[in-house]
Amino acid sequence: MTNKRIHLVFKTHLDIGFTDHAARVRRQYHEQFIPQAIATGEHFYAENPARPGFIWTTGAWLIWDHLNSQDGERVRRLERAIERGLIAWHALPFTTHTELMSPAVFRAGLSYGQELDRRFGKSTIAAKMTDVPGHTLGMVPLLAEAGVKFLHLGVNTASPVPDVPPIFRWWAPDGSEVVVMYQASYGETDFPAGDDIGLSFAHTNDNIGPQSVGQTMEAVRALGHAQPGAEIVASTLDAFGAAMWERRDSFPAVTEEIGDSWIHGAGSDPGKIARFRALQRLYDGFEAELTPERLAFGRGLAMVAEHTWGVDIKTYLRDEKAWDRPAFEAARKGDYRFAYAEQSWAEQRDYLDAAVAALGPEDRALAEGAEWEPDLPGALAAGHELSDGGWVVTLDPQTGDIARIVSPAGVVIEGAGGSLLGYRYETYDWAELQRHLDSYLQHRLEWAILDHDKPGLAQAKTALTQSFAPRFKGVAGKTALAEMPALAHETLGAPPRIELAFRALDERQLEIALVLRDKPANRMPEASFLAFTPEDTSHWALRKMGLWQDAAAIVERGGGQLQAVEAMRAVVGATPISVQLLDSALVAPATAPFMPFQPQRPDFAGGFRVNLHNNKWGTNFPMWCEGTIVSRLVLSI
Repeated sequence: MTNKRIHLVFKTHLDIGFTDHAARVRRQYHEQFIPQAIATGEHFYAENPARPGFIWTTGAWLIWDHLNSQDGERVRRLERAIERGLIAWHALPFTTHTELMSPAVFRAGLSYGQELDRRFGKSTIAAKMTDVPGHTLGMVPLLAEAGVKFLHLGVNTASPVPDVPPIFRWWAPDGSEVVVMYQASYGETDFPAGDDIGLSFAHTNDNIGPQSVGQTMEAVRALGHAQPGAEIVASTLDAFGAAMWERRDSFPAVTEEIGDSWIHGAGSDPGKIARFRALQRLYDGFEAELTPERLAFGRGLAMVAEHTWGVDIKTYLRDEKAWDRPAFEAARKGDYRFAYAEQSWAEQRDYLDAAVAALGPEDRALAEGAEWEPDLPGALAAGHELSDGGWVVTLDPQTGDIARIVSPAGVVIEGAGGSLLGYRYETYDWAELQRHLDSYLQHRLEWAILDHDKPGLAQAKTALTQSFAPRFKGVAGKTALAEMPALAHETLGAPPRIELAFRALDERQLEIALVLRDKPANRMPEASFLAFTPEDTSHWALRKMGLWQDAAAIVERGGGQLQAVEAMRAVVGATPISVQLLDSALVAPATAPFMPFQPQRPDFAGGFRVNLHNNKWGTNFPMWCEGTIVSRLVLSI
């Protein structure tokens, strides 16, 4: 009798998009993949109803969506498969960039599995996310609150695995915990808690669909050859997770943030992020009094944080020539591949419209009024000092950077090196991009290079690595205006001008709005930053998913280089301050480079800079952005 048991989990990685437009992918699951999973499961159920040889696991959203969108016969067939234990869901709806989500929206995502549990009399205790390398500590209390005890994280094989044990107890400051298992792939065979019990995945890749009967047997035989003598059972994450929870006292504890080294993709569509953050704040206010319509709104917002933001760039946008602006603009007008990719990005933005449409009339009016549109500034005048409500802002006469801020109470915040708050536009050439690949990629398989590289960029005549500062032009009311250099705007992708507007909210709070006016689209690598660099700072902290954390308390090889946050805080001299981000999400240490991967813990001693937009990598993110971009900060003293 063997003393080694392996829980074999059959799973397909879900991208809501990537392999095609999201609507086509969703239809493929409902019309082909779920029926195929049921058919394979029914075959093995007929062989042995007490212990069928195939159980298919997926995120809760896909099961919920099938039950709530398909015809009666398909629904009845799935219900029967669930009742027989042939189809299982885990507690999360799908893989997300969790840092983008508020606690309320994360709970909305969890509600799919909770609704299924109530409907079918189950109690789901396990969850999984795949592909995205890391996540935020802020979700631990929310998972524990929902009864989730075990979380499996499977990292895309091209990406670094954060420096954490292969299995550990992830502890939040409130004492809540989740057992986390990390693997350097979507999921392989491992024995993290002793040789007697293991977890193995028969994992089909992105939107490939479940195994047939023959493929199921191939997977079982292969595992049997690799693990001779082991008892192999088709299983669920819940079954394995329950065993890990019982053994948790023997696992090491991790109390630090992990972060997401893919989070820079969230900067690829700044307009979508700004609207998402405004609507998410509205939903946060709804959570205490949820109606079915409001819950549908929150669930719709959770779709925005799903990790697929468009089609696979290396598959659908294969052009390697149209990099310089004239060629790029011609391709946008006449190349079907460019149009197809842009359609996929627009489809992802439409999740926001669908979320708002789920609301009742009164709430919908609130949602439609949640977005902020900047006014056009008035006539230009000389001067480099602005005031409002007792606040005084002094500008650098060369760049228009904010050099110092004085509050109504007389608190003075000086900028390090003369700049407290300033805008910079950066571009990167092929050689700089290779530095990123060399520092980040874990292997050089062709698909990984194509995902992270920009093929053909080396031949672009106008690509360069350079940082551009604005030139101050003057003031208009409570707005400072500056222009960007002609090279940055006409040849690359900088806006022709920027505006910094100020508004006193009260004696302790000042709103600062940066407007990038009429940014042109640019396919070459680029990024914009708003740096906040006060003198004499200490005790930096950041807030993610409602949880304040020490800014340095993040594991190495995680997401310390760039993080999606709600706010930052520090002590300037002896004065505590905080900065809330209303429209943008991403922040980085002010002194850290953007392009090469920085695996070490971040150092915010020099301040931080907000990433307003970037197109750092391909995979499935928008490759250019255009129009007017807004980023508001609220400084509290």
